[in-house]
Amino acid sequence: MLNEFLDWYNGYRHAHLLFTDPEGNEVRAQMPNSHQPRYGNKYYARLKAFERQMVREYDNLHIAMLTFTGSTRNANGGWRCPADHLRDVVDSWRPDRGRGVYHALRDSLGGKEWEYALVVEKHKSGYGHVHCAVFVDGSVTESDFRPAIDAHLRQCEIAHRDAHDYHAAEESARPISIRSVDPSLDPDDLDANRGDVVGNVGSYIGEYIGAYGEPLFDRGLDELQFRAAVWATGTQVVRFSEGANDLIRSERDDRDDRETVVLPNPEFDPEKHANPDSDVLPYEIVNPGWSINAVGRVDEEGEDRYDVKQSQVQYTTIEDAQHLDPPNPQPETTPTPRTEQVTLSDST
Repeated sequence: MLNEFLDWYNGYRHAHLLFTDPEGNEVRAQMPNSHQPRYGNKYYARLKAFERQMVREYDNLHIAMLTFTGSTRNANGGWRCPADHLRDVVDSWRPDRGRGVYHALRDSLGGKEWEYALVVEKHKSGYGHVHCAVFVDGSVTESDFRPAIDAHLRQCEIAHRDAHDYHAAEESARPISIRSVDPSLDPDDLDANRGDVVGNVGSYIGEYIGAYGEPLFDRGLDELQFRAAVWATGTQVVRFSEGANDLIRSERDDRDDRETVVLPNPEFDPEKHANPDSDVLPYEIVNPGWSINAVGRVDEEGEDRYDVKQSQVQYTTIEDAQHLDPPNPQPETTPTPRTEQVTLSDST
Protein backbone atom coordinates (compact mmCIF):
# COMPACT_ATOMS: atom_id res chain seq x y z
CA MET A 1 0.00 0.00 0.00
CA LEU A 2 2.80 2.43 0.87
CA ASN A 3 4.61 1.96 -2.45
CA GLU A 4 1.40 2.48 -4.41
CA PHE A 5 0.67 5.67 -2.50
CA LEU A 6 4.17 7.06 -3.06
CA ASP A 7 4.00 6.24 -6.78
CA TRP A 8 0.67 8.06 -7.00
CA TYR A 9 2.00 11.06 -5.09
CA ASN A 10 5.17 11.23 -7.18
CA GLY A 11 3.02 11.47 -10.31
CA TYR A 12 1.82 14.89 -9.16
CA ARG A 13 5.30 16.41 -9.23
CA HIS A 14 5.14 17.16 -12.96
CA ALA A 15 1.36 17.50 -13.36
CA HIS A 16 -0.40 20.81 -14.01
CA LEU A 17 -3.95 22.00 -14.50
CA LEU A 18 -4.54 24.17 -17.56
CA PHE A 19 -7.30 26.79 -17.24
CA THR A 20 -8.84 29.51 -19.35
CA ASP A 21 -9.29 32.71 -17.34
CA PRO A 22 -12.16 35.19 -17.82
CA GLU A 23 -10.04 37.11 -20.38
CA GLY A 24 -9.50 33.99 -22.47
CA ASN A 25 -5.86 33.47 -21.48
CA GLU A 26 -4.51 30.03 -20.68
CA VAL A 27 -3.24 29.78 -17.11
CA ARG A 28 -1.16 26.95 -15.69
CA ALA A 29 -1.21 25.84 -12.05
CA GLN A 30 0.34 22.92 -10.21
CA MET A 31 -2.09 20.04 -9.83
CA PRO A 32 -2.78 19.85 -6.09
CA ASN A 33 -3.54 17.03 -3.72
CA SER A 34 -4.32 17.10 -0.02
CA HIS A 35 -0.98 15.55 1.01
CA GLN A 36 1.18 18.37 -0.34
CA PRO A 37 2.77 20.77 2.18
CA ARG A 38 1.02 23.85 0.80
CA TYR A 39 -2.38 22.23 1.24
CA GLY A 40 -2.07 22.93 4.96
CA ASN A 41 -2.40 26.64 4.16
CA LYS A 42 -5.77 25.93 2.57
CA TYR A 43 -6.99 24.10 5.67
CA TYR A 44 -5.82 26.91 7.92
CA ALA A 45 -7.44 29.58 5.72
CA ARG A 46 -10.75 27.73 5.84
CA LEU A 47 -10.49 27.38 9.62
CA LYS A 48 -9.85 31.12 9.99
CA ALA A 49 -12.79 31.96 7.72
CA PHE A 50 -14.96 29.63 9.77
CA GLU A 51 -13.71 31.25 12.98
CA ARG A 52 -14.58 34.77 11.81
CA GLN A 53 -18.08 33.74 10.82
CA MET A 54 -18.70 31.79 14.03
CA VAL A 55 -17.58 34.70 16.21
CA ARG A 56 -19.90 36.98 14.27
CA GLU A 57 -22.90 34.62 14.24
CA TYR A 58 -22.67 33.11 17.75
CA ASP A 59 -23.11 35.14 20.94
CA ASN A 60 -21.44 32.67 23.31
CA LEU A 61 -19.13 30.42 21.31
CA HIS A 62 -17.76 27.27 22.96
CA ILE A 63 -15.67 24.48 21.44
CA ALA A 64 -15.78 20.84 22.50
CA MET A 65 -12.96 18.63 21.24
CA LEU A 66 -13.79 14.92 21.15
CA THR A 67 -11.27 12.15 20.44
CA PHE A 68 -12.05 8.72 19.00
CA THR A 69 -9.65 5.82 18.50
CA GLY A 70 -9.48 2.02 18.40
CA SER A 71 -7.23 -0.95 19.10
CA THR A 72 -4.25 -1.26 16.75
CA ARG A 73 -3.96 -5.02 17.32
CA ASN A 74 -5.94 -7.64 15.43
CA ALA A 75 -7.62 -10.72 16.86
CA ASN A 76 -4.52 -12.81 16.10
CA GLY A 77 -2.33 -10.60 18.29
CA GLY A 78 -0.53 -8.93 15.39
CA TRP A 79 -0.65 -5.37 14.12
CA ARG A 80 -3.89 -4.42 12.41
CA CYS A 81 -3.76 -3.18 8.82
CA PRO A 82 -3.65 0.66 9.20
CA ALA A 83 -6.26 1.16 6.46
CA ASP A 84 -8.74 -1.27 8.05
CA HIS A 85 -8.10 0.28 11.46
CA LEU A 86 -8.72 3.80 10.17
CA ARG A 87 -11.90 2.77 8.39
CA ASP A 88 -13.28 1.19 11.58
CA VAL A 89 -12.58 4.33 13.62
CA VAL A 90 -13.97 6.78 11.05
CA ASP A 91 -17.12 4.79 10.26
CA SER A 92 -18.63 5.27 13.72
CA TRP A 93 -19.51 8.85 12.77
CA ARG A 94 -22.41 7.83 10.53
CA PRO A 95 -22.49 4.02 10.35
CA ASP A 96 -24.34 2.10 7.65
CA ARG A 97 -26.61 0.67 10.32
CA GLY A 98 -27.77 2.11 13.59
CA ARG A 99 -27.13 5.47 15.19
CA GLY A 100 -23.60 6.82 15.35
CA VAL A 101 -21.66 9.70 16.87
CA TYR A 102 -23.38 12.33 14.73
CA HIS A 103 -26.85 11.18 15.80
CA ALA A 104 -25.83 11.24 19.47
CA LEU A 105 -24.56 14.81 19.12
CA ARG A 106 -27.75 15.86 17.37
CA ASP A 107 -29.81 14.51 20.26
CA SER A 108 -27.58 15.95 23.01
CA LEU A 109 -27.38 19.41 21.45
CA GLY A 110 -31.01 19.65 20.42
CA GLY A 111 -32.21 23.24 20.64
CA LYS A 112 -28.70 24.69 20.29
CA GLU A 113 -26.93 26.10 17.24
CA TRP A 114 -23.87 23.97 16.46
CA GLU A 115 -21.51 22.94 13.68
CA TYR A 116 -18.52 20.63 13.53
CA ALA A 117 -15.19 19.88 11.90
CA LEU A 118 -13.71 16.37 11.75
CA VAL A 119 -9.92 16.07 11.80
CA VAL A 120 -8.07 12.79 11.21
CA GLU A 121 -4.69 12.88 12.93
CA LYS A 122 -1.65 10.62 13.04
CA HIS A 123 -0.64 8.91 16.25
CA LYS A 124 3.08 8.45 16.88
CA SER A 125 2.57 4.78 15.97
CA GLY A 126 1.49 5.77 12.45
CA TYR A 127 -2.13 4.75 13.04
CA GLY A 128 -4.88 7.32 12.70
CA HIS A 129 -7.47 8.61 15.13
CA VAL A 130 -10.26 11.16 14.84
CA HIS A 131 -10.85 14.49 16.54
CA CYS A 132 -14.25 16.14 16.30
CA ALA A 133 -14.35 19.87 17.03
CA VAL A 134 -17.92 20.84 17.93
CA PHE A 135 -18.74 24.57 17.84
CA VAL A 136 -21.73 25.45 20.02
CA ASP A 137 -23.56 28.71 20.68
CA GLY A 138 -24.01 28.60 24.45
CA SER A 139 -22.48 27.01 27.50
CA VAL A 140 -21.99 23.25 27.45
CA THR A 141 -20.56 20.72 29.86
CA GLU A 142 -18.58 17.54 29.44
CA SER A 143 -21.65 15.44 30.21
CA ASP A 144 -23.37 16.83 27.09
CA PHE A 145 -20.87 14.91 24.95
CA ARG A 146 -20.63 11.61 26.81
CA PRO A 147 -23.42 10.08 24.67
CA ALA A 148 -21.24 10.75 21.59
CA ILE A 149 -18.34 8.83 23.16
CA ASP A 150 -20.73 6.03 24.12
CA ALA A 151 -21.98 5.89 20.51
CA HIS A 152 -18.42 5.40 19.28
CA LEU A 153 -17.86 2.59 21.79
CA ARG A 154 -21.09 0.99 20.59
CA GLN A 155 -20.49 1.34 16.84
CA CYS A 156 -16.71 0.85 16.62
CA GLU A 157 -16.02 -2.74 17.59
CA ILE A 158 -12.29 -2.10 18.13
CA ALA A 159 -12.85 0.83 20.55
CA HIS A 160 -12.31 0.20 24.27
CA ARG A 161 -13.59 2.28 27.14
CA ASP A 162 -10.13 2.61 28.72
CA ALA A 163 -9.05 4.81 25.81
CA HIS A 164 -12.27 6.84 26.04
CA ASP A 165 -12.58 7.25 29.81
CA TYR A 166 -14.40 10.52 30.44
CA HIS A 167 -14.17 9.76 34.18
CA ALA A 168 -10.35 9.69 34.14
CA ALA A 169 -8.73 11.46 37.09
CA GLU A 170 -6.38 13.40 34.81
CA GLU A 171 -8.27 15.85 32.61
CA SER A 172 -5.70 15.46 29.83
CA ALA A 173 -6.54 11.74 29.62
CA ARG A 174 -10.22 12.33 28.93
CA PRO A 175 -11.63 12.17 25.39
CA ILE A 176 -13.63 15.38 25.92
CA SER A 177 -12.34 18.91 26.47
CA ILE A 178 -14.38 22.12 26.58
CA ARG A 179 -13.08 25.61 25.75
CA SER A 180 -14.81 28.97 25.55
CA VAL A 181 -13.82 31.45 22.85
CA ASP A 182 -12.80 35.00 23.75
CA PRO A 183 -12.71 37.18 20.60
CA SER A 184 -11.08 40.01 22.57
CA LEU A 185 -7.83 38.06 22.65
CA ASP A 186 -5.50 38.88 19.78
CA PRO A 187 -6.64 36.48 17.00
CA ASP A 188 -3.24 36.76 15.27
CA ASP A 189 -1.36 35.65 18.36
CA LEU A 190 -0.66 31.93 18.04
CA ASP A 191 -0.16 31.80 21.82
CA ALA A 192 -3.57 33.32 22.55
CA ASN A 193 -4.96 29.94 23.62
CA ARG A 194 -4.65 29.36 27.34
CA GLY A 195 -6.37 27.21 29.92
CA ASP A 196 -10.05 26.85 29.18
CA VAL A 197 -10.16 29.90 26.88
CA VAL A 198 -9.32 29.97 23.16
CA GLY A 199 -8.37 33.18 21.41
CA ASN A 200 -7.24 31.76 18.08
CA VAL A 201 -9.59 29.02 16.90
CA GLY A 202 -7.60 28.44 13.71
CA SER A 203 -4.38 27.62 15.54
CA TYR A 204 -6.21 25.63 18.24
CA ILE A 205 -7.83 23.30 15.69
CA GLY A 206 -4.82 23.47 13.38
CA GLU A 207 -2.65 21.80 16.01
CA TYR A 208 -4.61 18.61 15.41
CA ILE A 209 -4.13 18.61 11.63
CA GLY A 210 -0.45 17.69 11.74
CA ALA A 211 2.74 18.96 10.13
CA TYR A 212 2.61 20.31 6.59
CA GLY A 213 5.79 22.36 6.57
CA GLU A 214 8.11 19.86 4.90
CA PRO A 215 7.83 17.81 1.70
CA LEU A 216 6.16 14.44 2.06
CA PHE A 217 9.27 12.46 1.11
CA ASP A 218 11.22 14.16 3.92
CA ARG A 219 8.80 13.02 6.63
CA GLY A 220 9.10 10.00 8.89
CA LEU A 221 7.88 6.50 8.11
CA ASP A 222 5.02 6.87 10.60
CA GLU A 223 3.71 9.89 8.69
CA LEU A 224 4.01 8.07 5.36
CA GLN A 225 2.15 5.06 6.75
CA PHE A 226 -0.64 7.30 8.00
CA ARG A 227 -0.89 9.16 4.69
CA ALA A 228 -1.00 5.88 2.78
CA ALA A 229 -3.91 4.68 4.94
CA VAL A 230 -5.77 7.97 4.40
CA TRP A 231 -5.20 7.70 0.64
CA ALA A 232 -6.18 4.02 0.41
CA THR A 233 -9.46 4.56 2.26
CA GLY A 234 -10.38 7.84 0.56
CA THR A 235 -10.51 9.56 3.96
CA GLN A 236 -10.61 13.35 4.18
CA VAL A 237 -8.07 14.68 6.68
CA VAL A 238 -10.33 17.65 7.46
CA ARG A 239 -14.07 17.64 6.88
CA PHE A 240 -16.56 20.36 7.79
CA SER A 241 -20.28 20.12 8.41
CA GLU A 242 -22.57 21.43 5.70
CA GLY A 243 -23.44 24.47 7.80
CA ALA A 244 -19.75 25.17 8.43
CA ASN A 245 -19.05 25.04 4.69
CA ASP A 246 -21.88 27.51 4.11
CA LEU A 247 -20.31 29.91 6.61
CA ILE A 248 -16.90 29.54 4.97
CA ARG A 249 -18.35 30.22 1.53
CA SER A 250 -20.01 33.38 2.84
CA GLU A 251 -16.50 34.82 3.28
CA ARG A 252 -16.01 35.02 -0.47
CA ASP A 253 -15.98 38.35 -2.21
CA ASP A 254 -19.29 39.06 -3.91
CA ARG A 255 -17.46 39.33 -7.21
CA ASP A 256 -16.52 35.68 -6.97
CA ASP A 257 -20.17 34.71 -6.75
CA ARG A 258 -21.41 36.60 -9.78
CA GLU A 259 -23.52 34.37 -11.96
CA THR A 260 -22.40 33.70 -15.51
CA VAL A 261 -25.18 34.89 -17.85
CA VAL A 262 -25.60 34.09 -21.57
CA LEU A 263 -27.34 36.84 -23.59
CA PRO A 264 -28.25 37.15 -27.30
CA ASN A 265 -25.74 39.15 -29.32
CA PRO A 266 -27.62 41.85 -31.29
CA GLU A 267 -24.63 42.30 -33.64
CA PHE A 268 -24.80 38.73 -34.88
CA ASP A 269 -25.95 38.50 -38.51
CA PRO A 270 -26.50 34.90 -39.69
CA GLU A 271 -25.72 35.81 -43.30
CA LYS A 272 -22.37 37.35 -42.37
CA HIS A 273 -21.25 35.51 -39.27
CA ALA A 274 -22.64 31.96 -39.47
CA ASN A 275 -19.40 30.49 -40.81
CA PRO A 276 -16.23 28.95 -39.33
CA ASP A 277 -14.12 32.01 -40.18
CA SER A 278 -16.20 34.47 -38.14
CA ASP A 279 -15.34 35.49 -34.58
CA VAL A 280 -18.82 36.93 -33.95
CA LEU A 281 -21.00 34.61 -31.89
CA PRO A 282 -24.81 34.57 -31.64
CA TYR A 283 -24.50 35.13 -27.90
CA GLU A 284 -22.32 36.96 -25.43
CA ILE A 285 -21.30 35.85 -21.96
CA VAL A 286 -21.61 38.25 -19.04
CA ASN A 287 -19.34 37.61 -16.03
CA PRO A 288 -17.51 34.68 -17.61
CA GLY A 289 -15.80 32.41 -15.14
CA TRP A 290 -12.77 30.18 -15.22
CA SER A 291 -12.86 26.88 -17.07
CA ILE A 292 -10.50 23.93 -16.96
CA ASN A 293 -9.15 22.71 -20.29
CA ALA A 294 -6.76 19.87 -19.65
CA VAL A 295 -4.20 18.21 -17.43
CA GLY A 296 -0.61 18.66 -18.55
CA ARG A 297 2.31 16.41 -17.64
CA VAL A 298 5.82 17.71 -18.33
CA ASP A 299 8.98 15.61 -18.55
CA GLU A 300 12.30 15.76 -20.38
CA GLU A 301 10.56 14.94 -23.66
CA GLY A 302 8.07 17.80 -23.43
CA GLU A 303 4.44 18.07 -22.37
CA ASP A 304 1.52 15.71 -22.84
CA ARG A 305 -1.98 17.12 -22.52
CA TYR A 306 -5.00 15.11 -21.40
CA ASP A 307 -8.59 16.25 -21.83
CA VAL A 308 -10.66 16.52 -18.67
CA LYS A 309 -13.97 14.69 -18.62
CA GLN A 310 -16.51 14.67 -15.84
CA SER A 311 -16.88 11.28 -14.26
CA GLN A 312 -17.64 9.65 -10.95
CA VAL A 313 -15.77 7.34 -8.63
CA GLN A 314 -15.77 3.75 -9.83
CA TYR A 315 -15.81 1.10 -7.11
CA THR A 316 -14.67 -2.48 -7.61
CA THR A 317 -15.40 -5.38 -5.29
CA ILE A 318 -12.27 -7.24 -4.21
CA GLU A 319 -11.94 -10.56 -2.45
CA ASP A 320 -12.18 -10.24 1.30
CA ALA A 321 -9.17 -11.41 3.33
CA GLN A 322 -10.45 -10.54 6.78
CA HIS A 323 -9.28 -13.91 8.09
CA LEU A 324 -5.71 -12.64 7.68
CA ASP A 325 -6.36 -9.46 9.66
CA PRO A 326 -9.49 -9.92 11.79
CA PRO A 327 -10.53 -7.03 14.04
CA ASN A 328 -10.08 -7.40 17.77
CA PRO A 329 -13.60 -6.81 19.16
CA GLN A 330 -13.81 -4.88 22.41
CA PRO A 331 -16.69 -4.86 24.91
CA GLU A 332 -19.26 -2.12 24.37
CA THR A 333 -19.32 -1.17 28.06
CA THR A 334 -19.12 2.54 28.79
CA PRO A 335 -16.74 4.21 31.27
CA THR A 336 -17.77 3.94 34.90
CA PRO A 337 -17.34 6.62 37.57
CA ARG A 338 -14.44 6.13 39.93
CA THR A 339 -15.30 5.50 43.56
CA GLU A 340 -13.22 5.36 46.69
CA GLN A 341 -13.99 3.26 49.71
CA VAL A 342 -13.73 5.15 52.97
CA THR A 343 -14.38 4.12 56.53
CA LEU A 344 -16.32 6.41 58.81
CA SER A 345 -15.11 6.20 62.38
CA ASP A 346 -17.06 7.10 65.47
CA SER A 347 -15.35 10.14 66.94
CA THR A 348 -17.18 9.87 70.28
